[in-house]
Formats: sequence, C-alpha cells, structure tokens
Amino acid sequence: MGFLWFGKKEKSKPVPDGLVRLENYCGRYEPVQAIIRMYEGDHPIQQTVNAFLDSGVHGYNRERIISLLKIYKDLKQKGEPHRARDVELAEPAVRYSDGTYEPYDLELPFKCQRYGVVEAIIMCYWSDVSVDRTLKFLREAGIHSYTAARIKKLIKIYLDLEKKGERFNYADVELLEGPVGGAKSAKSAAKSGANAARGVRAAEADEDDLPEIDFDEPLPEYVDASVKMNRDEKKLIADALPIFSTLNAHVMVVGKGLSPALLVTGPGGIGKSFSVEKILSHFGKKNKDFVIMKGKCTPSAMFEFLFKNYDKICVFDDCDSVLSSKEGVAVLKGALDSGRTREISWNTKRADMVDTFDCETRKEVLARLKEWSKAHKGKAGVPNHFQFEGSVIFVSNMTRKELASKDSALLTRCDLVDIKVTRDEVLTRIRYLLPEIKIYDANGKNISKAGLKKEVFRWISSPTFLNDRRMRNKAIDFRVFIKAYKARYANMPNWKQMAFSN
Repeated sequence: MGFLWFGKKEKSKPVPDGLVRLENYCGRYEPVQAIIRMYEGDHPIQQTVNAFLDSGVHGYNRERIISLLKIYKDLKQKGEPHRARDVELAEPAVRYSDGTYEPYDLELPFKCQRYGVVEAIIMCYWSDVSVDRTLKFLREAGIHSYTAARIKKLIKIYLDLEKKGERFNYADVELLEGPVGGAKSAKSAAKSGANAARGVRAAEADEDDLPEIDFDEPLPEYVDASVKMNRDEKKLIADALPIFSTLNAHVMVVGKGLSPALLVTGPGGIGKSFSVEKILSHFGKKNKDFVIMKGKCTPSAMFEFLFKNYDKICVFDDCDSVLSSKEGVAVLKGALDSGRTREISWNTKRADMVDTFDCETRKEVLARLKEWSKAHKGKAGVPNHFQFEGSVIFVSNMTRKELASKDSALLTRCDLVDIKVTRDEVLTRIRYLLPEIKIYDANGKNISKAGLKKEVFRWISSPTFLNDRRMRNKAIDFRVFIKAYKARYANMPNWKQMAFSN
C-alpha cells in the first residue's frame, strides 16, 4: 500500500536503503536540510521517517516532516529564501504537555552536533528553555558532566561577559568557569547519579537572578501568593522584567476604575506604551472606553481632549511638549490629581472661550456652550472650566528628575512608575514579547513573520552586533528591532549592516 505524499501516490518500487540512511546527516547535513534533500530526490515520506529513526534522531515524526516540507514549498513558491535555516525559522514552536514552549530546532542540538555543549546551553537560555529541560537534553545526548547548578553558573559567566562588552567565544566561558563541583567527567557522572540528582535539587532551591521566563508561574516571587486573581489577569501582569510587571499592575488598577491617575516615566522605545495599551484593551475597547493622544500636544489641545473624553481613560503618549509651558503643566496637574472628580480650568482670552466657572454639572456646561454657539452663528465654544470624571495615564520619555524640574507637584499627585532598564534588560524584554510584536508597513499592513522576527532578534542580540564600535553608546530598543526587521523583510542583502544605522 502506498503512502500519500502531498496528493501524489508514492513509488511502489523501494529505494535502495543506502541512499536514505542518515549515518552522516547529523554532521554532513542539518536534519532539515536532509529532509529537503530526500524530498528533492523523490524519497517516500515513510523511508525518510525510518531513516531518522534508524539513525537515532527522534525529533522528527511524520507530521513534523510534512509540516517542514509544506513550509519549504510555500517559501519556494513565493520566491522567498527557502534554505534549511529559513524553513526552521518559519517553523512554529512546539508546546509541551507542561505548558512550556520551545523552538523545534533545539530538540536535539547535541545529537546533531550543531553546537558545542556550552554554546548549546546558551542557545537554550536565549530561547527561554528552562534549566531543567536543558539538563534533560544533555542527559538524552549521553552528556552527564553538567548539573543544573553548573548550567546556571555557565550562563552567569556568559551574561557577565556580555554585560562588560568583551569579545569572547564559548570556550572562554568554560575557561572562566573554574573548578567544577560534583562529577568531574562523563564516566564518573554516570556512576554517581544520586549525587547528580542532589545537585539538581540544590540548584532548584538556589535563588538566583537569571531572567528565565516561567509561563506557568508568571507572577514575580515578591507577589503575595495569598491574593486570589483570575488566571488571565495573572498572565496579563506577567512580564520578563519586574518593573514592567509593576507597570502592568498599576495600569490594571486604573483599568478597574480604582485609580484616577498614573504617571509613567522612562526612556523611549522600551515598550511602555505597548504595556499600557495591552492592559487597557483587556478592560475595554480603544476609542470607546479608553482614548490615546500621541505626539506633539499643546495645552489647549490637551484641555479640549480631556473635555471631550471627560468620562474615559485618557492616555497621553509621548506628549512631553505640553510641559513646555506653565499652562500645560497646570492642565496636567489638574488631570493627574488624586481626587475622583477633578476640576480643570483654562483661563485665556481666546475668542471662543466660554465662561463656565459657575456651572456645577456637565449638563449645565453643555447648556452654556449651546447658548453661546446659538448666539455666535453656530460656532463651537470651549469651556474655561469643567469637571473631569475619567482617568489619566501620562507616558513620558523624560526622567523623573526632569519632570520634577518642571513642577515637583506632578510627582506627588498620582501613582508613579519610573522605569530604568539596562541594554541587556531591554533585549530580555524584546525576546519575551517577540510572539506579540506586530510590525506594519507604510500602508498599515501587518508584515510580521515569526521566523523573520527570530532571525532579526538573534542578530541584534548577538555579541557581533552589540560589541561593534558603531553601537558604542547607542541604546538598544524596540525601534532598533523594528527598523532592522523591515530591512530584512524587504530582502535587503545588507540588512545586517543597515541595522547599525539606527
């Protein structure tokens, strides 16, 4: 009985076994490249599966091989790059039964000899593979000289070298490791399984600051475990960095209508606005329950925006220009007041300004404006005083110190989240949010592709990119990633060099 191969009946004549064995594929070819070569050579799918099984490579079942070949065919038909690496990058992640995600290409990195052991450990770390699962990979590959504690130690050495901006290779990480506790060789480790198990348990109990992401327990350790919360909201608060978990929680309090004002400060391009909109979208619809004003804003524009949206959550994003005048600071101070209902005034000699100081309710303000409009041939008027009943979130690229220099009262009238992050922390956050990042072209079309996002991130987070003299004293942020992605999406052959121009 033949096998179905993309709608074609497979050849009944068996192909000589020597042509499909994978004795050398794990060194001579990458597994995906081997699959593509067999496909181009017209090998039936079952023989491809059997060849992998006979060679001891167990990460590729029938369904996965079909999926990889579909990706290959689609890329080829579209005229896009379709080498083995391109296919792997476009392959979706696999979800394990315990809820964790990992890229397929890390399933058997040691058996396929794609990386040295230390390099493979670092690759697992950057792909958010837990220490325990990395240890499992090593055990399956017959490598027993690495305990969980040793893996964590190697990762710390690697991160320290990256932070210092030193040029290094993975052999340098092992050279700096020093004496290795526990098993000294693969042979002795195999004879001391009990000691290795104790080492794993000790490492699990060890508290360190490796920024690993646990999707099953997303809340930071300092969160009160006795507080019951909806699971979806727990995941919503979770973030790669504790400071952004704090920001998410503050925005959630605003979204629930419990806090009228929040001030968020920190450098641009680190995802402050992304977090704010993500949380608010959980509680309502944009332009209905919450509204956003972005970019340059005058005091009068802010005043009118607040009046029009008096009962909504008003987000001012990157509107620092409003703070260049005393009037703008005064309006913002009124909006950020901690009272549930705030009175906001605008005293200027504008021709369309309507005196509403004596109006106590919005109904009275609207009636006064209607009278004024009728008397001025339908022209719209602006009240000089009204009550604001909504909430305000002001997102600023200024530092806390810079805002205090404008008016120190701004910092004391509302909740404040001041975000300070290092280059490494920004990269950690970009990696964490990679699946959620959406990138649009000039016409607003979503051009996000999972494989390309991974490829671009690997480049901008690589020591080669970060340690280049052109990146000296330059920040790494989401804008750098997005610009590099667009160059890669456009298939610019020099997109990696273009990334330096950000």
